Amino acid sequence: MASESCKPISTLIGRGSYQFKVQHSKTKNLGIGEFIATPKFSAGGHKWIIKYYPQGYDAEKKGTYISFSLEVLTSSRIVTAEYDLCLLNKYGRPTSASWIKTVDTFEQSWYYSCFMTRSDLESNYIKDDYFVVSCSITVINETCDILRSSSLGVFPHSLAEEFRVLLERQEETDVTFELEGEIISAHRLILACRSPVFRAELFGSMVETNCKCIKIDDMKPLVFRGMLHYMYTDSLPDIEDLVCGGTSDMNTSSTMLYQHLLVAADRYESDGLKALCGMKLRKSISIDTVVSLLAVADQHNSDYLKEECLEFIAEPKNFVKVALTKEYASLGNSCPSLLDELRRKVESAAKDK
Repeated sequence: MASESCKPISTLIGRGSYQFKVQHSKTKNLGIGEFIATPKFSAGGHKWIIKYYPQGYDAEKKGTYISFSLEVLTSSRIVTAEYDLCLLNKYGRPTSASWIKTVDTFEQSWYYSCFMTRSDLESNYIKDDYFVVSCSITVINETCDILRSSSLGVFPHSLAEEFRVLLERQEETDVTFELEGEIISAHRLILACRSPVFRAELFGSMVETNCKCIKIDDMKPLVFRGMLHYMYTDSLPDIEDLVCGGTSDMNTSSTMLYQHLLVAADRYESDGLKALCGMKLRKSISIDTVVSLLAVADQHNSDYLKEECLEFIAEPKNFVKVALTKEYASLGNSCPSLLDELRRKVESAAKDK
């Protein structure tokens, strides 16, 4: 019988919340990548810290944005948690423009590079030289690591990990794909189980049924490998692992990869992959990116990401800035119906204010 402490828990485990005040004048001159950290606080049976980067941690952003990271200090488990992270405005209320609400799986940290522009922070959230950060965490799942002291000498394994190894080792593969001259092998049955499009291609009446090598156009090998990773493991891939696994020279920023994966998810009718990509891309929403993300979400049927983009633009202070971008100006020509929908959203938000 398996040890009781090893059984996976898929119910709500516990909640916790934390607020802290930041003195702007004492932190604003920290360099890019430098941070202040909260004391440890408890939520769901785990210790956590929040790190604040006054000039962000991405040198390419040149200090334009502030950044945050949320870190679990428990090293023996992988923790899944739903959490809210937001700033309180000058009147002590949370705002949708500064509010992140999502579910993530933590092995250590999640980062928010473009959380907010420094100018937005200074205009709307600082009162008497301070601003307040609020965070609430609900731990909903945790998975034990391998117990090396197992009395049976047999280590419990993750099914997703076993399938990842199967893909990595390329054992008993029975179908190959060609993308830009690169050959990638996989297992027909697994792909058919994970995608109705693959099921039709590999076991239906389509021409690919008896074809051992299927050529795929309009997709980078890196993206296809990322989609395969999801189909075998039910999780998003690590970018560095994908780059090391192939020869693609594609620019591998996380935002770009998730956009391409969302397109692939729509093409192969993988709602799970589409949802995960939408959640990741939601963290990349900013004045500079929101129009392009909105267009991708609309074109490839990501309702969650589309709504998040519309909500962001509908904020009056955001709309004024977004409307001045060349991407917004071109939206009327490329997608007039989407522009009409956006305008209705802005008008509705203005009435609610």
